[in-house]
Amino acid sequence: MPVPLEEILKAASELTRLRILNLLRNGSICVCELQAILGIPQPTVSRHLAALRHAGLVEDARQGTRVVYSLASPNTPAVAALHELLTKCAPYETSLQSDLDLLRRVK
Repeated sequence: MPVPLEEILKAASELTRLRILNLLRNGSICVCELQAILGIPQPTVSRHLAALRHAGLVEDARQGTRVVYSLASPNTPAVAALHELLTKCAPYETSLQSDLDLLRRVK
């Protein structure tokens, strides 16, 4: 059953979660890399990821001892629209671009 639009927007409306979604547009990232880029504690990163996962926006996979997150495929019009919004708007947001610069350095 698809996640209601209200839940998707609620999950994506917080700045840290938008930052995470923007970073994941560039591929899979482990929690430790997100922590380094965002500059917040691991439990906080995990809490935000749980909210995004619950809304159907991210997926997780275990790779050895690490949990790696990626964007969920846009399997509903609402998720597809959110992906499109990030693609169109992220290049104009300074904080989101700064995160991408840090991602390139971390990887």
